[in-house]
Amino acid sequence: MNATRGGDVLRFVSIRLLTYVILAFVATSFAYLLAASLLHPEEVLYPPMATEPVPAATAQEYLNVRNVNPATPLFERYATWLGGLIRGDLGVTTGTNKAMVPVMEELGNRVPISLRLVVLGTVIGTVLGVLIGMVTAVRRNGIGDRVATILAFLLVSLPTPVVILVVQQTNQGIMDLSGWGLPAINPINPLLPEGSWASISYQAKALVMPTIVLALFAAASYSRYMKVTTLDVLGSDYLRTARAKGLTRGKAMTKHGLRMALIPMGQYFAFAVGGAFTGSLFVELMFNWQGVGRFAVSSIGMADVNGTAGVVLYTAILTLLSATFADFLQGLLDPRIR
Repeated sequence: MNATRGGDVLRFVSIRLLTYVILAFVATSFAYLLAASLLHPEEVLYPPMATEPVPAATAQEYLNVRNVNPATPLFERYATWLGGLIRGDLGVTTGTNKAMVPVMEELGNRVPISLRLVVLGTVIGTVLGVLIGMVTAVRRNGIGDRVATILAFLLVSLPTPVVILVVQQTNQGIMDLSGWGLPAINPINPLLPEGSWASISYQAKALVMPTIVLALFAAASYSRYMKVTTLDVLGSDYLRTARAKGLTRGKAMTKHGLRMALIPMGQYFAFAVGGAFTGSLFVELMFNWQGVGRFAVSSIGMADVNGTAGVVLYTAILTLLSATFADFLQGLLDPRIR
């Protein structure tokens, strides 16, 4: 029985994974075509972006070697880029410094930095949101429910930069009062020896505030969604039967209803990871983290077609993995969808 169930889950996840891979490829291809059509990488070679004009022959060579020459037909450039993608080569970056930095190398340096924020923020926010949503549903209309509802709506309605500023100012206030606080910007202290315990400790402290910001947004969204699904389960017949047998609402929910309440949360998880990446754009900029979010902003600003497509590919893969994980959990929780 367990082997059959495991095979059903594996088959279900495999089909969904194949679908997500196709969607990731389509999304990345569309992003490349859109960036190659709308961005103008040749503009970085001339004032005001460049200090002085580049000779025409040099400009053409610059654009050709990077596969971003607008004189080359769009689908010819796309075919070249697609051939590189199949080989694991996303091309090179463009910009005013004329450097030919491979996009894969740039992403390889920045992805671990961003993943620290996205994964930690999403996991902590998800756990908190699920717990808060379930408790507030079980104790509906209580003081805790009302406070959690007000805070959740406040967080959802506020722009990310505002929340970041509030967290930073709170940290500054604590520092002014006690003399102790967390690093406000820059996760790396250049004055500390690289690899030393002091440097590692500084980086861990610098991770706290950005993680808090992302976790707050995730917890606010998850708590509202979890409360709705929990209330649906609390009104079900099998929960009423469990309570009629003498179980309290909380025990009945924990023993019989939690699994059913978590099922709709599975697909929401994939969107939450995408939302965390969007939020990390502001977090990386305002906390000075050199991650994919900052690279995305600079790529668009420098009309970097290859870099922009690489960022979209990273986002698509991140969403693909989170969606596959969510489908795996759903397959385990709910046999009806297999």
